[in-house]
Amino acid sequence: MTLESERIKRILDGFDPVSHGLSPDFILTKLTAMKGCGCKVPRDILLELLKTFDYDAGDTDGVGIGLDSCVVPLRHKGLNLVQTTDFFYPLVDDPYLMGRVTCANVLSDLYTMGIVDCDNMLMLLVVAVDLNAKERDIIVSLFIKGFKDAADSARTRVRGGQTVRCPWLLLGGVASSVATDSEIIKVDRAQPGDVLVLTKPLGGQVAVNSYEWLKKKNGKVEELDLDEKKIIRAYQQVTEQMTRLNRQDDEKSLSD
Repeated sequence: MTLESERIKRILDGFDPVSHGLSPDFILTKLTAMKGCGCKVPRDILLELLKTFDYDAGDTDGVGIGLDSCVVPLRHKGLNLVQTTDFFYPLVDDPYLMGRVTCANVLSDLYTMGIVDCDNMLMLLVVAVDLNAKERDIIVSLFIKGFKDAADSARTRVRGGQTVRCPWLLLGGVASSVATDSEIIKVDRAQPGDVLVLTKPLGGQVAVNSYEWLKKKNGKVEELDLDEKKIIRAYQQVTEQMTRLNRQDDEKSLSD
């Protein structure tokens, strides 16, 4: 089975915790009360806090604080370090797919800058203290496999990272690439009339939340009169989109 076919099969089959040695009622997303953009510091507050890093307002060579990726001119003429980091609380219940979601999202910030080749990745893993040893070993192994498989699909490698413990489960990574000036699209210099490319549909968080309500049986699905089959279908579609790399979209935009 190819990595792509395994990805699609796991999405359509759904996650069965028992088949992986977990309890029947195990739900990965229960390990956090926060998810998506709802766990981020509002941008206006963040930019105010980050003013400490305003080294030189007149420096226009690179792209710095405030954007998803930084572009740092290197001492070697014509070369830049393009680097990004991101991390997430669990969005889906399959740890393998969550690993793929995490890796794909980290890489997407490079692709946004026009960089289609990632030279190196690091993995960031924060293990929830509420997990027992068996749950930890199963979940972390699946997550690492998903992260690695996505990195393999992107033709890059994971060569390090950091692992710690805390009350919540957090998953993330770092992606780095060395690129020439001509390879980089500096998104902070967009002009009126430039074309914006939407690589994935909007509204994914709504589908994820609805599916979580369905799993938790908290009454919200009935209260809002939602269709269970449509919720499951929307969740599958969103999971496919979140685990899919934006690499092909980026390559196409650069070739057009």
